[in-house]
Formats: sequence, structure tokens, C-alpha cells
Amino acid sequence: MLYEIDGSPAFRIHLYNNSVARKWKTLIDSIYVGDGEDIDHRRTFFKFQTKENAKNILITAIKNVNSFLKHEFITIPTKWDKETFNNLHITFERLSGDHDNPTKLVKIAPIKIKESIRDINYCIHTLENPNIETKDLSIEWTKKREQTHRVKLESNDYELVQFHKNDGEVYLEYNELGKPYSDLFADGLPITYKATKNKHYIGADILLSFTDNKDIFGNKFIKWLKNNNIDPYNKKLGLGLVPIGKVEIIKIDHLTKDSKANIIKE
Repeated sequence: MLYEIDGSPAFRIHLYNNSVARKWKTLIDSIYVGDGEDIDHRRTFFKFQTKENAKNILITAIKNVNSFLKHEFITIPTKWDKETFNNLHITFERLSGDHDNPTKLVKIAPIKIKESIRDINYCIHTLENPNIETKDLSIEWTKKREQTHRVKLESNDYELVQFHKNDGEVYLEYNELGKPYSDLFADGLPITYKATKNKHYIGADILLSFTDNKDIFGNKFIKWLKNNNIDPYNKKLGLGLVPIGKVEIIKIDHLTKDSKANIIKE
């Protein structure tokens, strides 16, 4: 599967012959339209936005939602700290609902408001970690279609989970609405957080890894899990990575926040 970025061949994904890779390919075949808008360009290349741009996008999204609801449902932040981001994420969860059970607002709202709600979530996560630089690239599919399809991992699929990351490997992304354990740890939230969701679904979004990492957790996160009586290496908890293929890089050194990706099915 060949991906173009800004009109030029960028990379090709060579899928593994495993159960999850096959299911991912079937999912893509079922949702692929080929109109040039299969990929969510803004969010795929959002990491190239400046911190100030991300703040402005968040404030605009909040204003859009408040205007649609005709009252100040969300207070525009005056501080940019962990408490603010945690409160905003709770508000996002109230607005959006679950992945497969969206709120009435999401069902009836025009696309501008739906996208504004998504912007709130995306900006929160971006601003929470402004100093984290990564060479990895998350390829996000558009959520503007009627439905965002995904497939639940089966018991045998969890056998593929690994707790290390390889340069040039492709993994399932986080295809949920909520916070995984890693976010609870980073955000100082309790293990009982209501919207806790780890990785249990095959979705269209994928992660291209350009780094090697022998331990994706880190000692502090492992200690936090064990203190909460959680086995970090229980594959069925959905904490690890599920590999689906290898990426062959052609040219991706020209990416900007305004880049656009397209898929050429071969």
C-alpha cells in the first residue's frame, strides 16, 4: 500500500501475514473511498503546529461549541496546566460520548461542530506534552464519514502484543475515546478514572515507528502499574503495541503542518 504526501510517493507499507494485519487490511478496503480525503491531514501532521497555534485552535474550537450550544458550556482557559487539561478532557468526554455510542450532540451537530469537538481533544493531548519530540508518525484517517469503523481484538490477536518498538515497524494506533493507563499515569489521575480505555480495537489509524525502544513503558510507569496491582506485561490488558507491518521510506523529509497525504492502493 503506497502513500503519497504532497503529491509525491512518501512510503509504502508491507503488511505482515498475521491475523491483525489481515483484519486491518480488510477494514481499510471497506472504508477506502479514494477521493483524496481518506486521511485526516490536519491531525496527521498536527505535531508540526507550534504551541501557540495549538492554543489558538483550541480556543476557536471552544468558541464554536459554545456558540452552537448558545451558552458558555466550556470556559476558555486562562491557565495552561495539568488541572486545566484534565478538566477539559472530562468536558470533551461529556460532549463526545463513547466511540461506538456518541452523544446526541455529535449525532445531530453539523460537521464544523463535530470537528471542533475533535479539535478540543487533539489540542489537549498536544498541549499536555509540548516538549515531547518524536520522529514517529501517526497516520490518522478522516472521521468525517458517516461512521468510523473498527474491529474488536479477539483473544488470539493479543498474542501479537509486544512491549518494545522497532525502527521501521508499523503498529495499530490508539483507536478509542478515553484515556489509557499511560495517560492516567502522566496526568496524575486515579486508576479508577471513569473513561479509562486501553487498546482493544483494530481501527484505521496506525503508527509508523522510526525509533528503536527496548522498553516502551519506563521504570516509573511500571512501578505505578504494580502499585495499582496491574501486571504491565499482561498482553490482554491492551497496554502494548500490535505490529502489522514494515514501512519502506521513499521520501518524508519535507513534511509540514500543511502537508496532505493520500493512499494509492496497489
